[in-house]
Amino acid sequence: MCKISVQFESEIQAKPDKVWDILADVEGWPKWAADTDFTKLITPAPLKEGSKFEAKIGGMKGDMTVTKADRPRSIIWSAKKLGIKAVHGWEFQERGGKTIATTQETMSGLMVLPLYFLLRTKYSKVVKKWLADLKARAESS
Repeated sequence: MCKISVQFESEIQAKPDKVWDILADVEGWPKWAADTDFTKLITPAPLKEGSKFEAKIGGMKGDMTVTKADRPRSIIWSAKKLGIKAVHGWEFQERGGKTIATTQETMSGLMVLPLYFLLRTKYSKVVKKWLADLKARAESS
C-alpha cells in the first residue's frame, strides 16, 4: 500500500486558544481559507471527537469525521474516498506567547500509487497555503 505524507510548521503571533477556535469553526473556513470552497457541519457545534462535516478543499470534496479534538492542543479528522484514506492533523504548542502550528496530511490506499505525484504536489501546495491562511487570519483578528 502506498502512502503520502506532507507536513508544515509555522509560528503564529497568537495564543493556541485563538488559533484552535478559528480552525474549529469549520463553517467559517471559506471566509479565510483560499482553497476552501465550502464547508457544512453535519453534527452540531462545538467541534468535538465524533463530529462530522463536509468540505471541499483544494477542489476535492469529502465527508470528514473528527477523531481527536483537544482544545487548544490538537484537531485530527479523517475521510475515505475512492480507495484513499486521508488523515489531517493540526497541533498547536505555545512558546513565548506565540503558537507553533504544525499540520500534517497523510493519504494511504491502493489509489495513491497511480496518483502519487499529482496528489503529493497538489496536497503539498494546498496544506502549505491553508497553514499560511490560518496564520494570516489569527494574526489579523
